Amino acid sequence: MFVWQIAQKIPEEIKNKFPEINPIILQLLFNRGLKDQNEIDEFLLPDYSQDLHDPFLFKEMEKVFERIKKAIINKEKITIYGDYDADGVCGTAILYSTLEKLGGNVFYYLPDREKEGYGLNKEAIKKIINDGTKLIITVDCGITNFKEIDLANQSNVDVIITDHHTPLDEIPQAPFILNPHLKDETYPFKDLSGSGVAFKLVQALLKKNDQFPISNNQLNSEAFEKWLLDLVAIGSIADLVSLKGENRTLVKYGLIVLNKTSRPGLRSLIKKAGLSLGNLNSWNIAYQLAPRLNAAGRIDHANIALEMLLTKDKERAENLAEKLNQLNQNRQKIIEKIFEKIKEKIGETPKEKIIVEAEKNWPVGVLGLVSHQITEFYHRPSILLTIRENDIKGVGRSIEEFNLIESLKELEKFFSHYGGHSGAAGFTLKEKNLELLNEFSSKIKKIAEEKLKDLDLRPKIFIDSEINLEEITWPLYEEIKKFEPFGKDNPKPVFLAKSLIVEGIEKVGKNGQHLKIIVNRGRKLLYFGIGNKLSHLKRNNQIDVVFEIGENEWDGIKELEFRILDVKTY
Repeated sequence: MFVWQIAQKIPEEIKNKFPEINPIILQLLFNRGLKDQNEIDEFLLPDYSQDLHDPFLFKEMEKVFERIKKAIINKEKITIYGDYDADGVCGTAILYSTLEKLGGNVFYYLPDREKEGYGLNKEAIKKIINDGTKLIITVDCGITNFKEIDLANQSNVDVIITDHHTPLDEIPQAPFILNPHLKDETYPFKDLSGSGVAFKLVQALLKKNDQFPISNNQLNSEAFEKWLLDLVAIGSIADLVSLKGENRTLVKYGLIVLNKTSRPGLRSLIKKAGLSLGNLNSWNIAYQLAPRLNAAGRIDHANIALEMLLTKDKERAENLAEKLNQLNQNRQKIIEKIFEKIKEKIGETPKEKIIVEAEKNWPVGVLGLVSHQITEFYHRPSILLTIRENDIKGVGRSIEEFNLIESLKELEKFFSHYGGHSGAAGFTLKEKNLELLNEFSSKIKKIAEEKLKDLDLRPKIFIDSEINLEEITWPLYEEIKKFEPFGKDNPKPVFLAKSLIVEGIEKVGKNGQHLKIIVNRGRKLLYFGIGNKLSHLKRNNQIDVVFEIGENEWDGIKELEFRILDVKTY
């Protein structure tokens, strides 16, 4: 049973301040922390020319620019060291294509998730240096890699860290760092993705592109910059960063670019996912495109996804997109198998506040996704560990009430590497030792027990507003659509309608797995994937319904669609 949390009603002074805005829309804005005219205008009408911050507001951007300019002018070998997830791959593609366009002698390196793990690793750095690299630029990683940065420093190779992950109490001794979360960082927006930080670096480079050894008529920097936004949108949505502030502008315009992308790889991937250009939205990225890009690094190697994004060869793009599609199907089967095994072991109700499970040779690449499913299913933080030949790696996902990275910081003596943020983290135990694993498991359970002891851990549905179904019209729906793109900090609006009288019930869908409920003079409510949840429902029952609003088109006729999230009968 879900706990229904209804948002605080909007104060009268806010209502009086904006009498021209529909009260339902005003409530949605208030729920998202938007209370003054400038914030509302930026949210509802994002402007690419006005709402993005100057990249040189990063305190070290000028120095970073000069170092990259020096490398390009002197033909130094530059290696981009990116992360293997969709955010890192997109960020690497953004930076690689720009440096190449500016005349750079640029290469890329993505680690193997299974063999090398997250972030920089010494063997890879040694190889990159031995191959003649003079400048390493990280994308979506590096902020917790102390030893690897020291190794580069000792070899007189400069490292520019571009990252968005939470730094530890100390930071690496890299000569240049771009990370909005640094304690003394002056950049005003803190929630950029890894690809977002890479894009800000690219903006800085393009802003002064006349200083690079290319003819000015070779590069329309404004157009080149905007054609990168499809990758920024994918990376930002895939990495679940806040879709308010600067990210909202980047993603809003990124979706426009994505819907007419010229990248052969993305066009092929979109087709493989059963989608079409012109009507792609944030949901399509989050649940259909990003998982396919992520499947490369999870099941095989992220180079497949990166090459697909970069290639200009249509046949090659088609083949790589098909490979990603197959890898994604394999990923889904593996996840389902592990998820069902853990569920069978735990049962209906977990005994502890945090779920910690370990198994020999679970594939590292899918553990984050399984952990996410476990956390969603039980509404508990979860940590899954895989015991491998040489080490023990852990991945965790969390709930709002439990800051995972802060809790892991309390146990950092157990780790050789760790990193992440409040909702997701990963680590490697400092040695392959089952006693160490058991001790860590015991300690993290005690921390969770203490921090969550008085909290109701039933899953919650946040409700934006109670509403009468009669208030929902096409004009209101068109206003709600202006809240897109939806994502973190801007979820799809959820409403509550009370005391509805059931007039009819009909099973729909290929196998009757969905339910159509007719209420209040013919209004249709749809409940997807019901199973037997509402087998008790009968005509003339009175119900309260939590739902989202969408639209459906059949035979050229559009109608509003009410998609049920939860129901209470009485």
